[in-house]
Amino acid sequence: MKKPPSILALIFTSTACLFGLWFWWQTSTNPTAAWSRFELLNASGATARALGHGNQSIALWEKSGVDAEDLAAKKLKLARAEEIAGSAERSVALYRQVLQSQWVSTLSARKKNNIKRRVARLELLQGKIQESSPFLVEILDRTGDEATIFEKNIGQHQPSGDLLFLLDARDLVAESLPPVANGEVLIGNDEERLAAAADFVTLGGFYAKINQGDYAAAGLLAAAYETRSSLLGQADSDTVHSVLLLGPVYERLGRLNEAEKLYLAVMHAQEKAQGPNNPELSLYLRLLANVYSLQGRFTEAEALNVHIRRLFGDAYGGRRYVANQNHDRRLDINRPVSINFPLPEDYKAPDIVAASEYEIPLSKPPEVEEMHIRLAAELGEDGRNMPEQLKALLSLCAENSGQYLSLRSGYRSFETQTWLFDQTDHHGKVTRPGTSEHQLGLGVDIDVDYRLMRNSDRAYQCFEAHGWQYGFILSYPKGNKYLDGADTYEPWHWRYVGNQTARLYREIGPLNKPQEFLAALPCYEERARAGIWTSAGDVDICLDTQRYAPNRAVISASPRWDDTPNSEQNQQGGRP
Repeated sequence: MKKPPSILALIFTSTACLFGLWFWWQTSTNPTAAWSRFELLNASGATARALGHGNQSIALWEKSGVDAEDLAAKKLKLARAEEIAGSAERSVALYRQVLQSQWVSTLSARKKNNIKRRVARLELLQGKIQESSPFLVEILDRTGDEATIFEKNIGQHQPSGDLLFLLDARDLVAESLPPVANGEVLIGNDEERLAAAADFVTLGGFYAKINQGDYAAAGLLAAAYETRSSLLGQADSDTVHSVLLLGPVYERLGRLNEAEKLYLAVMHAQEKAQGPNNPELSLYLRLLANVYSLQGRFTEAEALNVHIRRLFGDAYGGRRYVANQNHDRRLDINRPVSINFPLPEDYKAPDIVAASEYEIPLSKPPEVEEMHIRLAAELGEDGRNMPEQLKALLSLCAENSGQYLSLRSGYRSFETQTWLFDQTDHHGKVTRPGTSEHQLGLGVDIDVDYRLMRNSDRAYQCFEAHGWQYGFILSYPKGNKYLDGADTYEPWHWRYVGNQTARLYREIGPLNKPQEFLAALPCYEERARAGIWTSAGDVDICLDTQRYAPNRAVISASPRWDDTPNSEQNQQGGRP
């Protein structure tokens, strides 16, 4: 037979119940008590149990009219707890409220940036790439030059927190992107979709440049292309920008049919916009011809090559092959410079002038050595020179892109190059002395909005499309082996070779092989004057000739780039 409970037990039980009711009432109606309970449980590791009290306290304070600014610090702590507990959606909502508050300005830049990285990561984990993209672009912008030159320093440089975050996010970005179908990846009104497309292009350009980034780049750039083409049309410069970034990614991934469709679409659109006889079409024709060659469709590739030569012939006639050859070689305007064609230590570039004298925008004080370039005046064709051409190209591309362009680096003496090389501990940031086109005074590094030009910049697209018209070519394209380093792709470095050499390179030169072309330039000029062309699929005689090819395994100790028998350089016994 059970004994009835003692009076003390009844009192204890009643008291406990009353305390429980009082505690429940306090934490349900008193925000301060609820917050205290949240902090206690959270500190003890019972984060999941703490969340109810934390959210209850915030709701009570908001209901009572407490200013949101006064709750920002508490929301930040609660957001972190939600993140730890795996409540990504609630965590992001709270983090965003904190970032929208005035209170956040009291935090250090490091703490604010950390919040933004957390938001970007959580949204990527939820597959919300469009929502995370503005933060990802902001993170990329903060890296400045670091992200641009990262591949040149890989293995030798500890990346910053922002760059590490972007590298770690690479797979998450790729996984967050659904298959592109009729431009439906990006949502919202037209303005929101175009803004997201711009972010996707910026991010896609970054991932296209880094090792193992092509899958993320393909998804981002494809979504941007579909959106831009549907809203702006194929001929729009932003759509073309997407194509010029996405096409090479598809080629590297072996998706040649998709690359072909891109180039065909943009080529036909540009034909309608610019007219069928404009040599500016050569860029798209050459890209398409290269894809046909990779597919083994040499007859179609050759038809495009013939069409390119006809466009240039109609626009420039035979003069595009003949003028200023001896002059340019004596002045080294079109000589190759690389690890295979080094300059002697005592080489001094002639006719160095201050870029400021030609009103070229500068990134450094005008008296700095790097703010000088060659005059490199051409004979004929209105006597244009390098500073005038560079100023005109910068002006055109600044207007087309809406970006601020300036000269980061021009001429560097051998001594300056040596000092810079030694300062970087030979880690690939600076080219080895004697192998830099800056020593010629003809290489220029271009800043876009006060950091090095990137392949995702609109200004880069403009340089790619129009640089040849001003005598400039891209010196170090993707995948080149001209310099020391894991990857010596430099989208910011452009080389002046003169109008006619640049024109010939665009017309018949080997795609993305500028050093090989310059090394074999006399061969290309001679064959062009004679009307002898290498057909698509055949061996390029000029590149196959040991005398000209700079990257062959067997090469003479002093390979000659100058084929002009009576040139001043040959009379002096000059060698690269």
